[in-house]
Amino acid sequence: MKFKLLIAVVGFILGSALPVSQSLALTHIDGLVPYEDIDAAEIPVLQSPKTSLGKDFNYPTGQPLIKAYVIDIPVGKQTSLHKHAVPLFVYVVSGELEVDYGSKGKKSFKSGTSYIEEIDWCHFGKPAGKIPVRIIGVYLGQVNPDQVKPEPCTKPN
Repeated sequence: MKFKLLIAVVGFILGSALPVSQSLALTHIDGLVPYEDIDAAEIPVLQSPKTSLGKDFNYPTGQPLIKAYVIDIPVGKQTSLHKHAVPLFVYVVSGELEVDYGSKGKKSFKSGTSYIEEIDWCHFGKPAGKIPVRIIGVYLGQVNPDQVKPEPCTKPN
């Protein structure tokens, strides 16, 4: 049930946050199913229900706080070295995202891929190729304390 809610949230974000010219058409995803008199396609989550490095995770227990972002990373740029305190659902809309997990190596996620980002592990992301990367990030946190903002890291794990 939690993942159905997450899929609905991502569908809303994709439909409302992106310009029409860059919106995601789900028709290329196999497995369209009837969903309340419309068609829907499940977005497979890599390694579900594990994080990107294969670890188990739990949802925060306080009052829920869900925040979603459209994140664009231009070629030649990268995120700061950071970590997350809560589960972060990532969907790569376009381009290819490379995430450097330090001692755990690098992983690449192509357009159309979704996964749960590693929790409490320092990493940074950047475009893997010569085109910018656009991702949708949905943080599953709690109100108090607000755990959505990534925490800075001083060195890789």
